[in-house]
Amino acid sequence: MNRRLLAAVGAVALVLGAIAGIKVIRAGTPADGTHYGHVFVIMMENTGYRSLIGNPNAPWINRAVATYGVATSYYGVAHPSQPNYIAATSGLTGDHSNADQTLDVPNIVDQLESRGKTWKAYMQSYALCGGNASATACGNELYVRKHNPFISYATVQRDPMRVAKIVDLHELEADLARGEVADYNWISPDQCHNMHGRGPASDPCSFSHASKLIAAGDAFLGSWVGKIMASRAWQGNPVIFITWDESDVSTTGSGGFPDTRGCCGASPGGGHVLTIVISRSNHTARRSPVAYNHYALLRTIQDGWQLGCLGATCDTVNVPMMNDLVGQ
Repeated sequence: MNRRLLAAVGAVALVLGAIAGIKVIRAGTPADGTHYGHVFVIMMENTGYRSLIGNPNAPWINRAVATYGVATSYYGVAHPSQPNYIAATSGLTGDHSNADQTLDVPNIVDQLESRGKTWKAYMQSYALCGGNASATACGNELYVRKHNPFISYATVQRDPMRVAKIVDLHELEADLARGEVADYNWISPDQCHNMHGRGPASDPCSFSHASKLIAAGDAFLGSWVGKIMASRAWQGNPVIFITWDESDVSTTGSGGFPDTRGCCGASPGGGHVLTIVISRSNHTARRSPVAYNHYALLRTIQDGWQLGCLGATCDTVNVPMMNDLVGQ
């Protein structure tokens, strides 16, 4: 079929769709997400796709998989953790380590504020840092800086008003109750609730208690997603993205990471992980086999608010938007 005929068929489809009241979206075109009410990104930790699907310790997650949108071919951008957080907020990966760093690069905060959008980053157990925003870890590593990408950006570090928008997670409950929720909201659970874990076997949140960590993370997601969806923020066209930074850690594989699969310009990557998309405008259960990663997630949010691109999200050939999952 030649291009002219394809164009004609597409035009007819659009007309018929309009007459029937059906929204027709051409494959590969930007999603009409300019009416996002609120965006919530919840970043979990170090758990591969196969470790969660069908796992009896993750009942809420598996109900969500059967109910909402699921990216079945989603990958972390890199190993270890921190590059994935940087990727999801700037389209870059920093120095590919978990070390404290200062990145003087454009980021999602710059883009949001330039468009008059508000933002807030909720870090569980951040209050244990006692106001030390640059702390590497607090509360026996309940909070860790490597899971807080915003404080690594120079444009945030040197602006006290921006630093003040990084808060402890307990503030989200009050914000939801007051109906004072930002446009863009990032949520990082602490090490006992993000499936990562910490410390020796004697610690209740030990790395060695994988089943308990998954159960705790599952309960965390069920609780907080429920609170968001029961609040006034869940009006209009909000969306919740739940993803994992990278796949499982192991004693085998390169650097302790047996799965280094990736996509979308990041290969090797951070391995196969689960990503759930809950869109108020489309509650249907749906699965996308399209290869996505954290760059694709960032690009989808950017497109929804017409923010422009950053780093890898400018690569429109290799980094697709998650149009089939955000809901229209």
